[in-house]
Amino acid sequence: MVLLIITVIGSILAIIFIPKRISKLEMYTTSFFAIFLAAVADIYLDIKFDFYGFFNKGVDWQYLPIFVFVYPAANIVFLNFYPFKKAWMKKVLYIVIWTFLTTGFEYIALHTEVFYHNEWRLWYSFFCYPFLYLILVVNLRFIRFLAKNN
Repeated sequence: MVLLIITVIGSILAIIFIPKRISKLEMYTTSFFAIFLAAVADIYLDIKFDFYGFFNKGVDWQYLPIFVFVYPAANIVFLNFYPFKKAWMKKVLYIVIWTFLTTGFEYIALHTEVFYHNEWRLWYSFFCYPFLYLILVVNLRFIRFLAKNN
């Protein structure tokens, strides 16, 4: 529970205090997309297949702060500092760093009983995170395309 409280407070502070490089509309729309993506993954991988879960098996109210605060905050911080105008190697390095950070956070969550694995393995997450981060970047680019051509 301590990890959850620290993470939620840290997420809120990050959203408030980081210098903003993306617009409020981009933060809002990409956060909802991140929540949607997490919900779809959790519906199938947690509830349907029971590969992993948060806290206890099934739907758990303790998961709501993660869903409402942590996923949007991580999305905003990731996209806010993403090196859109840099060389592709810097973009790859940025995603690799975030992949290591996120996998490390998942490892800590596993050992503090915030998160549990059944059939899932930590290295599965390690290889999924880069694709999830690319999806977030593509989604933001699509939002910017729609805003520009509206």
